[in-house]
Amino acid sequence: MSGMARRVIEIRIVALVATPWEWRAAMREIEHNPSGFGAAPGLESCLSWDISQLVTGQLEVERSAVPFASAWVGSVAVDRSALHQIRTRDGWGAVLLPAPESGAVYFEGRRLVAGDAVLLPTDSHLELLTHAAGHVYLIAYQGASGSRARVRRPRWYTRAHGRAGAGLLEDLRSWMARSDSGDIHATSAVQMRMLVWLRETMADAEHPDNEVPALPRRRLAVERVRRFIHEHLAESLTLAELCQHAHLQARSLEYGFRDLVGLSPFKYIKMLRLGEVRRRLQASSATERSVSEVALDCGFCHLSQFAADYKRVFLESPSATRRSVGRSRLSRVAHYEAGPVAFAAR
Repeated sequence: MSGMARRVIEIRIVALVATPWEWRAAMREIEHNPSGFGAAPGLESCLSWDISQLVTGQLEVERSAVPFASAWVGSVAVDRSALHQIRTRDGWGAVLLPAPESGAVYFEGRRLVAGDAVLLPTDSHLELLTHAAGHVYLIAYQGASGSRARVRRPRWYTRAHGRAGAGLLEDLRSWMARSDSGDIHATSAVQMRMLVWLRETMADAEHPDNEVPALPRRRLAVERVRRFIHEHLAESLTLAELCQHAHLQARSLEYGFRDLVGLSPFKYIKMLRLGEVRRRLQASSATERSVSEVALDCGFCHLSQFAADYKRVFLESPSATRRSVGRSRLSRVAHYEAGPVAFAAR
């Protein structure tokens, strides 16, 4: 796998009246090689979702969100393998659930399956790795902030814990599908079940963690090295350093990376760096520095090789990326469909 393009989602969750026929402010968005979240004006940030593709070609990201009581229910789908970095703001939490049709989804080195859930408390962050076409549901809710928050780190619920399951996923799909209908009785029943599940999950999260199966030694080492890479991405990294940090031999580290990420350690580093260059070129302040300066800042030393790799991964040159940002801002249009509002940036 190769390539990365970053995308930050900002969703503001506001108190809404739960009347299905008034929910025409639902949001659906499809992006190609996304950068920023300007297609949904008025949604101030409370949750960010940074998507980095890990294969070549044009990344397509589809997001949907509909109101749910004083929160939002939504989904994020990508058409190729990607790294997802998700962060909640102070006062907001989220629950993430892999869709049954999704490719493999990994959290802290463990594979999530349909029926599993991850609780992301207020003002915290996590990473997900999705293989092939990934699809994740989310419930974003208002939570205790600051020192009042009792849950401090992400928590994984397996199907064995009895919290998630096929029933909840069906309710999520049903809620999103019926949010623009007038079937208030059916929607109220779905809402009640989901609220009960969410309250039970919040209460259970305040107790000591259920036992989580220990990761195999190699998988644990790969997660440790991934964190090290993210913290030192722009620095010159050697295989000896990575092996020392992992406490593994080079071949074992290579096998572990390919098993979890689908890439070798240095291919992963290159894709992260390419994605960081792309994110900076797509930023509003991109014209302040030259492409060469941005590439050097992100850890590239050989600029001709960088330019060739960038074009191979993203199917356009770095300068074309910069030019396209200005055009996309001018051409961005909100399309109003029968029901949800669709935002498309092409």
